[in-house]
Amino acid sequence: MHRPLRIFFSCSGVGIIDRGIETFFREAFDGLRDTEGLDITLYKGAGEEKPDEHVLWNVPRTGRIARFLGACIRRNSYVAEQLSTFPSIARAIRKHQPDVIFYSDSNLGFQLFRWRRQIGVPFQLLFSNAGPCDPPFPRTDYVHQVTPFNFEKAVAAGVPPESQRMVPYGIFVPGGTADLNEPIKLQLRREMQLPLDRKIVLSVGWISEQQKRMDYVINEIARLPTPRPYLVLLGSIDEGSGIVLDLARAKLGTENFTARSMPHAQVTDYYRAADIFVLGSLQEGFGRVFLEALIHGLPVIAHDHPVMRFVLGGHGRLADLSKAGALSEQLRFALPTQNTPEAAAERRESVRQRFNWTVLAPQYRDMFIDCARRVQPSLR
Repeated sequence: MHRPLRIFFSCSGVGIIDRGIETFFREAFDGLRDTEGLDITLYKGAGEEKPDEHVLWNVPRTGRIARFLGACIRRNSYVAEQLSTFPSIARAIRKHQPDVIFYSDSNLGFQLFRWRRQIGVPFQLLFSNAGPCDPPFPRTDYVHQVTPFNFEKAVAAGVPPESQRMVPYGIFVPGGTADLNEPIKLQLRREMQLPLDRKIVLSVGWISEQQKRMDYVINEIARLPTPRPYLVLLGSIDEGSGIVLDLARAKLGTENFTARSMPHAQVTDYYRAADIFVLGSLQEGFGRVFLEALIHGLPVIAHDHPVMRFVLGGHGRLADLSKAGALSEQLRFALPTQNTPEAAAERRESVRQRFNWTVLAPQYRDMFIDCARRVQPSLR
């Protein structure tokens, strides 16, 4: 090409909600926007309009209208939000004629695939499969796999290797080493009204029995002898969270845990105030929270799964967390172990070397170019 490759990053939840997918697209845009040979525009659900960032009209998943519309089509409010952005993104495609649309909102992608002929622009659909969705992928052109496990799973299911690329999620890694300054940790705990004289176990994710298995974490903390560590649960709290919170009150007592929901930018201080990070989920599409914990130098305990092994890269404790007692056993060994500055620095450096945007930018650029060159869809 004699011009930069024109790419739309489309994620309706950016500016509306902070999950893994939305955080990734926000950071990926910021981390890749100045990559040579790429002309990237972010299309988001809310926020400030800028020359290379545009807000798509949408019905936000957090509102009543989206919940009502989702119920009408027998889907959820997230699907309603995705579908509501279709007219806006279609107009932008006609006007700016992108080469590649990079997305994780699969229901929007299905509509773009279905109506591509009517839109009249031969764009390529590049699906970032971080959910992850199972193969095959009949309604997209190219697949971004974020771990070797999911790439190999797709190949085994018959997806051609040349129609996908494994490039991990990236993350911003601050300069210097992880800060283990004890006075600062205590000050943060005071400000956040957390205990000053106890170990703090942190878990970040949807506060639910599903996927993140926060109920499992609570039960495992309850297995520990007193005085137990203090448990901090951070993440989305919705109508399904009540069961988990009731369990925590019954098993731990209100004085031994907190559950909070807040913007992603504010989670940093909780990593700095904690002593150890755990996640009860048995599978993850990627698990950016593991990288966040390592960046802050925290010891990590996770389920022994190929995705977690890849992401942690030897810098975490892995166990079969499908079994009762497995997490509490790991915590018995990990909590008394001193987290030295050397160990914390090694954890952060491992993330910097493998997942920093400066390291991954050439790989993303090659993926976008490969998608644009190899896949030549007809106007279906």
